[in-house]
Amino acid sequence: MATARSTKQIINQGVISLLILLWVYAATAKLLEFDQFKVQLSQVSFLKPIAGLLVYIIPLVEYSLAGLLLVSKTRSTGLLGSAILMSVFTVYIAGMISLSPELPCSCGGIINDLTWQQHLLFNIGFTALAITGVYGYSATNTPNNNSNSNKNI
Repeated sequence: MATARSTKQIINQGVISLLILLWVYAATAKLLEFDQFKVQLSQVSFLKPIAGLLVYIIPLVEYSLAGLLLVSKTRSTGLLGSAILMSVFTVYIAGMISLSPELPCSCGGIINDLTWQQHLLFNIGFTALAITGVYGYSATNTPNNNSNSNKNI
């Protein structure tokens, strides 16, 4: 029978694992479909001036967040960065729904097959997951709550 503490650790590890999977998948999909990603970003009028830079920065940031989440000493930074980036992506998707719903999504992979509304729900879910991870991880990894089992997660 799992204690409340170990249940929280299992939930935290699940959140972290899902975010790592998301970032690695999203970055890899963008790089595998690089030319399409570049064209789609350049079609967004307010991104056009920086689209050439964003096509490199976005996958790099996504891989970096996955890396931060893998290392226990940088995990809280990775969770906070994930919450911030997911929030930015969610605001972007909401803006696209309002301003340019005819443009294709530049996300790549199977996420590219979602409608803008489905993508918004997906992003809201992962934003909530990342925010939950920030609070859940900090609550179970404060100096008073640290144990040897936490250091190995």
